[in-house]
Amino acid sequence: MTKGPISVELLRLKKLGKLTMSQMCPSCSHDNPDTAHSCSVCGTAMRGLLGENIVLSSRYKVTSVLGCGAMGAVYLADDQRLKGRRCAVKENRLDPSASPDVQSQSREQFLAEASVLARLDHPGLPKVSDYFIEEGREYLVMDYVEGEDLDSRLQRTNAPLEETLVVDWADQVLDALSYLHNQQPMPIIHRDIKPANLRLDTRNRIKLVDFGLVKLFDANNPHTKVELRGLGTPAYAPLEQFAGSDSHTDARSDIYALGATMYHMLTHVAPPNVHERLLNPEVLTPPNEVNPKISARVQRIVLKAMGIHPTERYQSADEMRKAIAEKSAAAIVAPAAKAAKPAKAKSGFSPVLFGLLALLFIAAIGAAAFFLFSDRAGSLPPQQANAAFDPEPTATEFVPQSLSDAPTGTPTITPEATEEPTHEPTSEPAETPTDTPTLTPVSSPTATGTAVGVQSGTIPASSLVGTIAYPVFSGNSYDLYFGQADGSGTTLFRKGASQPAFSLDGSRIAFHSWRLDSWGLMTMDLTASDGYLVARFVEDQLPTWSADGTEIIFFSRREGDRKSRLMKVGSTQVGSNGVVLGEGEYPAIGATGRLAFKGWGATGSGIKTASTNLNDLQSITGSNDDTAPMLSPSGDRVIFMSHRQGNWDIFIANADGSEAQPLAETEFEEGLPVWSPDGRAIAFVTNRDGGEWGVWAMTPDGNDQQKLFDMEGSPDGFIGASRDASRGWAEERISWKN
Repeated sequence: MTKGPISVELLRLKKLGKLTMSQMCPSCSHDNPDTAHSCSVCGTAMRGLLGENIVLSSRYKVTSVLGCGAMGAVYLADDQRLKGRRCAVKENRLDPSASPDVQSQSREQFLAEASVLARLDHPGLPKVSDYFIEEGREYLVMDYVEGEDLDSRLQRTNAPLEETLVVDWADQVLDALSYLHNQQPMPIIHRDIKPANLRLDTRNRIKLVDFGLVKLFDANNPHTKVELRGLGTPAYAPLEQFAGSDSHTDARSDIYALGATMYHMLTHVAPPNVHERLLNPEVLTPPNEVNPKISARVQRIVLKAMGIHPTERYQSADEMRKAIAEKSAAAIVAPAAKAAKPAKAKSGFSPVLFGLLALLFIAAIGAAAFFLFSDRAGSLPPQQANAAFDPEPTATEFVPQSLSDAPTGTPTITPEATEEPTHEPTSEPAETPTDTPTLTPVSSPTATGTAVGVQSGTIPASSLVGTIAYPVFSGNSYDLYFGQADGSGTTLFRKGASQPAFSLDGSRIAFHSWRLDSWGLMTMDLTASDGYLVARFVEDQLPTWSADGTEIIFFSRREGDRKSRLMKVGSTQVGSNGVVLGEGEYPAIGATGRLAFKGWGATGSGIKTASTNLNDLQSITGSNDDTAPMLSPSGDRVIFMSHRQGNWDIFIANADGSEAQPLAETEFEEGLPVWSPDGRAIAFVTNRDGGEWGVWAMTPDGNDQQKLFDMEGSPDGFIGASRDASRGWAEERISWKN
């Protein structure tokens, strides 16, 4: 976009009160005056972007720039309605010089695409949640994918990437493409697969982002033509995406782009443009001549995917996935890297004619590119020539750059070096148990709760000392209370808080804050009035302290798939994104420093224990109905709550999974168990007293069950309308300190 239209647009928006008197830098996000031609910090040429903190659609507060192209940008924004949620807001600007008909077609296409994308639900795709048009600009809102794009990974490593990683990532992309290509009634073609549009999330899973060039493919209309969003990135775009022929783009176009992407990642060399290959096939150097570590099998897969004509490629994502999974290299047939006679097109369309049309089209658009851009270079500010992040299109890149959630060179957020290791986890925990212990059948306890076969006992008075922190749902939020274990009274500690966890020495507390000004996980000294916001997402839950108090482990559903993962941050590390440890929920670290948690996925269902890095994984139970585990101070026993018998009961088991049995088994709800600091009593919450909730205690064998104090209400509630933000009392906690 030239400076003239940008200035006019900014002035118009400012008059309407839609823009502050600023614009963010497309490279470093620094807020500059709206009159600036280049960034005062990094010197990058201004592009007329939105100003920092502008609110779109009365909901999305823009905080920084994730990527920028010639026709718009992608912004990182805070969702003001769902506090703690960050999202990527993609902006598409209409060409002000385009005719009203073209602009109208663009809007119609945008709305059609957005409505389709909003219905997609796949773990390899960011979830689209909203779309709108505001002041002549189109916006698409989707989940922000924490992590690093593969283009940034290539630049950071400055070397070819490992074959096993690239093949695994390609398989994940193909799974997402299979989902897109098999949509009904119209398949969805991405049309811009490239390293910058493949993002690795915090658990090393690929997300296919940027649907700026998405095409709804109507298989019944051979003249389908959706060209309003550009032609893709030349190094990865197939020939048919440039050529205006009846052989329009289809699923095989995405196959080519993925093959070219694999070539780049495996060799650290961008592949030549496809029209260069059409003129001289030898311009494509076989991958293993660049990187001898590439296997012959993977080379054949890449070259077949990169066939110049669509009929030379894999015909579907599923076919390419099958080739990747195939163990025998002989089962894979690939075209030669050198010139070969192309196969006859199934549609009857001549490949020779296909190539001639492509050459004519390339010549035409090359001339158009020269006409459009040759008179602009001299009028740009001098800083534009040195802009490292967003070069202007050249005669080769004659189309507007597509938008990406993380452009080349954009710094990615990584854990602080002083708090966390710099390496990224590359796999799930390796020691998944193969045999899950089963619960030992026992007889029902007596009416007093004494387990059959266990000697009766009483709680020593010396054990009922200290403070128990517990949550109470107030009707629209949680409040955090302190009660004395001797039953002498309760006090309100903090409004808008729950999920408490005292540090081992009892001097500090961690909790989930529901306040709008501090939504997330907080740590603080008990004598202080403020603390540290160590994790700032509403989906971050149930913090627990490491034995030395330097780290917090918690579980989170912050990613778009809402799956639960254990993470860790420094206990005073403000604003960190944390490090993913693996899959699991409800973590609790005992006095010995060992971690207990509810497992799922790679760690298996049921109650598990492990080191705080999720090594030395041990299985206690195998039931998905079990949760809220707590290790005894000596580490030899585990208590937990379970819903396997129709209502919540409290169970106990040895740390090796043996002798598991229920303790406080009644017709009422019993749960959130916690050990006394000396390990001689167990506190829990129950509504057995006429439906009224209270904190009770018993011995570890289930005897001497007694009420310690009444609670001010129920621990069960949901914050707002989102069941992802809070899921009731089974994801709450009580904590006991001396």
